[in-house]
Amino acid sequence: MDPDLVAAVAAVAGGDKINVSRFCAEHKISRTVFYKYVNRFRQEGAAGFIRRSSAPHRRPTTTAARVREAVVRA
Repeated sequence: MDPDLVAAVAAVAGGDKINVSRFCAEHKISRTVFYKYVNRFRQEGAAGFIRRSSAPHRRPTTTAARVREAVVRA
């Protein structure tokens, strides 16, 4: 994680005022991502900076296990 991003997020979460638009432009991140980390930092502290999986929680189009087993048996 970029140390400048961590410092800026901690500063904003602590109530400091920074020019978020300029910071994001300089570091090539979106304001949405910046504020996502601010919210996570406020809720979870330093653990909010850990990257999370982007894999879906459910896969509704996955073939059911019983169907897969029937195909294998055939």
